[in-house]
Amino acid sequence: MNIDNLCKLLLEALAEAGFNESTLFNYRGVIRRFKAFCKEKGFSEYSTDVGQAYADDVISKKTGKFSKQRYFSQGRFARLLNSYCLTGSFDLSPMKRGMEAPGNEMLCGLYKDYISYLEDKYSNNNTLSFYRYEALCLFRFLDFVGISNLNDVSAATVVDYLKTTKQNRQRAVLCGLRLYFTFIEREDLFAVINGMHAYRSKRIIPVLTDDEMSRLKETIESGDVSNRDAAIILLGLSTGIRAIDLINLRLSDIDWNSETISFKQSKTGNLVCIPLTVAVGNAIARYLYEDRPSADNDYLFVRDLAPFGPLSGHSSCYDIVKKAFEKAGISRDGRIFGMHMLRHNAASVMVRNEVPVSTVAAVLGHSSTDTTDIYITTDEAKLRECVLPMTGISKEVNA
Repeated sequence: MNIDNLCKLLLEALAEAGFNESTLFNYRGVIRRFKAFCKEKGFSEYSTDVGQAYADDVISKKTGKFSKQRYFSQGRFARLLNSYCLTGSFDLSPMKRGMEAPGNEMLCGLYKDYISYLEDKYSNNNTLSFYRYEALCLFRFLDFVGISNLNDVSAATVVDYLKTTKQNRQRAVLCGLRLYFTFIEREDLFAVINGMHAYRSKRIIPVLTDDEMSRLKETIESGDVSNRDAAIILLGLSTGIRAIDLINLRLSDIDWNSETISFKQSKTGNLVCIPLTVAVGNAIARYLYEDRPSADNDYLFVRDLAPFGPLSGHSSCYDIVKKAFEKAGISRDGRIFGMHMLRHNAASVMVRNEVPVSTVAAVLGHSSTDTTDIYITTDEAKLRECVLPMTGISKEVNA
């Protein structure tokens, strides 16, 4: 296909999909550079080979070094043109970071077999992603040290692999190895790690202070954050909903008559029904009536930019909360941000308000109240009541 015509069709598709002018401006710049590249190389007709050559041209002519900006923008541009050549339409959906299979052909086959096993064993996407990632890390290490046959994996290999992992990841690594060694029926390797116990730090559950809560609510009420972001933050503060569940919420999950939100948790598979408070309900209603774009889907919260699909992942929720915290003047101080912070805060508020632990567990979607017990440690006043008095204790030593 003629390069000029293909680029023209792309700009028309972007404009028709509702991309804003700044995005179109950026694509025009990429197109100018692409046409200059094609002219220099003598290309007049587009093919996937031409697109790959352009995507690989990532060395900046000014600095002579690798350009991260060129790598992403040109790679994305080439994928768009390739999608049209292969399907007759431009794939404008946001790119998601994937986990590529190992480069070694034999390891790649072993990896794919394991993924098939995981998909049959687990239905939860979070669990699948966890074990998939741990297997990928192992296979990358085996590829790096030149091992392609599992028969060549020894106890020393496993120990060497564990030495390459960070301390804060070793619990996850050991968990992933146990399942994989069970899958390949290597009892000898399983025995190597079976008695290992990784270091587990006991962190204080991070929550917002009363002053920070007040400032955050003032920021939301002042309109410094969008209606969508305000609804997301209030929903997180009120219910402690996980990011993945918030992303997957549908318009039909809200029962306005009974004032509840019902959904199936992605992590546990539990069906959760949580109350729709007045503040959260009003915030969602404002977003739906005033800001939510006309999207061709039934997700409750969608992206602000075209195509108006669901939020891309945990990182998008993290950015929403982080920006609101910054506008409210809430510093990190070693704490986590994002939806998980709101979840911790929601649970701690319920505990301080003497909501039964069983009820807190039901709202959070915990399978057991044992998981919820950790939030009791956030109630400083109640903890003080547990301290035994020192009066009456003998001061004599070795009496």
